[in-house]
Amino acid sequence: MGLFSNEEMARRLENARRVMAEKNIDAIVINSVHNTLYYSGFWMVPWGRYQGVVIPREGEPAVIAPRIEFDRPHRMSIFDDVRIYWDTQSPVDGIVKIIGDVLSERGIGSGVIGFEETFASFEFHSKLQSGLTEFSLTPVAYDLMYSQKIKSAEELDIMRHGGQICDIGAQACVDALGVGVSEVEIQRVMINAMEKEICKRFPEEECDGTFAWFQSGSVNTTVAHALNTNRKVEAGDILSLNVFPMIVGYYHLLERSLVMGPMSDEIKRYFEIEVEVHHSGISALKPGIRLGDIDDEFITPIYRKYGLEHARTFGTGHSFGIMHYWYGRDEIGEIRPYNDAILEPGMVLSIEPMISIEGVGGFKHADMFIVHEEGVEQLTNFDNGVIVIEP
Repeated sequence: MGLFSNEEMARRLENARRVMAEKNIDAIVINSVHNTLYYSGFWMVPWGRYQGVVIPREGEPAVIAPRIEFDRPHRMSIFDDVRIYWDTQSPVDGIVKIIGDVLSERGIGSGVIGFEETFASFEFHSKLQSGLTEFSLTPVAYDLMYSQKIKSAEELDIMRHGGQICDIGAQACVDALGVGVSEVEIQRVMINAMEKEICKRFPEEECDGTFAWFQSGSVNTTVAHALNTNRKVEAGDILSLNVFPMIVGYYHLLERSLVMGPMSDEIKRYFEIEVEVHHSGISALKPGIRLGDIDDEFITPIYRKYGLEHARTFGTGHSFGIMHYWYGRDEIGEIRPYNDAILEPGMVLSIEPMISIEGVGGFKHADMFIVHEEGVEQLTNFDNGVIVIEP
């Protein structure tokens, strides 16, 4: 039994076919990890192999996977037509041949094929072109992104669980914190707490991909995506708590700066500025705002007031859905100055501005929100003020 209802999966397929009708496309080749899962219910860690879905404008889609996955594609896919290729040929040759077979069996001998240009390697694109000589290829990745930006009621329900599990991971971090405890030790505590809760809430689903980062000190915390080390927490440290529970491909986050007391005046100054900026960003989340204007009107002016524009290293936030640090992130929900997309009810985004001060540390809170007609619903509810842990 899949995580989502048949009605939800049918809605997704209908939206993809609406894109096909608008662009006069005969079939779409889904070639990404995230969209294979989104449309079929099946996904796999590639390990150098391809997976995908062929969606014709009419007729049943087909899932394509390598033999190494054994019966997982059949168990997970909502579609009955599951095609398997073996390691007797290269993965790209195997999947391209099956794509051609599926199109032929559906009576599609020529026309226009959509593919995900943002996830296709040069080799895949070249072999798809040479293997389907009667077809022209057209990019559809951004069209599919737009069709997925408003989350369904079922998706929002999953994300509410994810936000609650973030809070559980954060509390586990605080409970385990102490002078002399290493970053790696804290990371393991957070992951264990979250995976235990995921398995409790979703006992029939695979539990994979949940991760956490914990950084400490003036050097490690300045890098937003720094990996865990064996550094041990010291009194007076600025700390960075980052939890990312994964629920069948759906990504969630909560990030917090903390201080292992006592807190110095210098750290307090930057921490209070960061909290001010974070809450200003939250106040900007209203339907109708241009995402690029959140930075320009609510974030940058505060940093400019304190002379800290130079201390920023990345954008203010992003959208959510099926994604991980190695797949699935889309451009539409990026809160960055160049983004002209308009915030709409039903979108899910983060607010996570950060400053990095050499010799002092990095300061960042990150929360998730559902945008509604009348305000926002905060999914992560762990304290987002100035947090000091007494040793």
